[in-house]
Amino acid sequence: MQNESNRPSDPSEKHKTENVSAFRNAWEIEAKARRAEELKERERQAKEAEAAYQAREEYAKELAEEKVDLIRLKQGVITESDKVFREAETEKHYTVWQKIGNWFYHSKWWLGIATFIAAVAGFLIYDYVTRVDPDVRILLLTEDPELYSESDQLCAWMQTMVPDYNGDEKTLVQSVYIPVSEQSMEHSGNYSAAYNSQLLVQFQTATCMLVLVAPEAESYLQPEEMFTDLEKLYPDCPYADGYKLMLDGTKFAEAAGLSEPPHKGSYLTLRLVAENMNSLEENQEAYNRAKALLDAIIPQL
Repeated sequence: MQNESNRPSDPSEKHKTENVSAFRNAWEIEAKARRAEELKERERQAKEAEAAYQAREEYAKELAEEKVDLIRLKQGVITESDKVFREAETEKHYTVWQKIGNWFYHSKWWLGIATFIAAVAGFLIYDYVTRVDPDVRILLLTEDPELYSESDQLCAWMQTMVPDYNGDEKTLVQSVYIPVSEQSMEHSGNYSAAYNSQLLVQFQTATCMLVLVAPEAESYLQPEEMFTDLEKLYPDCPYADGYKLMLDGTKFAEAAGLSEPPHKGSYLTLRLVAENMNSLEENQEAYNRAKALLDAIIPQL
């Protein structure tokens, strides 16, 4: 017999069918933005083409006038022309300091641009040299301010279980927090568009393969198609339920040093290795790192 909760007339099912897909919203927003940028670029190119055409016309006209005056001069029709023979300017003599000052004066724009480029290049080089790349990232999909405020503490706990994958002699775990809920994704104005875009980008890259999901975020995902079957990976783990590693009733909050456990029904999961903006090799490497971290977390639950 079909379960009552699975009937199409069930309010929860109706809510899901009426719920706007975060991914579709994000694609539409990005498509509109790209179309606006394309129109703007076409308008700019048209203006530049018109300006270039006018400049060529003016130059051609000037050349034609000079040619006419040159012919008239050769024929003796006129004795002088300000278009062909211009009065030679009196040569000026400058001191060394005047020449230097004159050069700086006429080159000030180029010097300003060169100085700006050098400053930006210096900043980028410094940032590249001093930046510490994370060895593993975790994606937090929950509207949980307490968890967000203690995310550094959560990452510090996970760092104790992560080796130095990138060989920079430092171990670093970072979190990416997106407050996914009906309120944030649909009723927060411009923030909703930003959150939808962030969610789409995260699932189009290999940045975060380990994910913490709150129950209110599930309706904006396709978990069966996105996440690994953890029950098969960890058949002896009592907290593994399909693609979910349930955190309810575990020592997760205590082990991580959190003041409050995540929202009831929250779980950890691993994203499937799939082709997206990163190569399959990059996705597989990120997945292997995330799985190794999850392997270390489970015994502490």
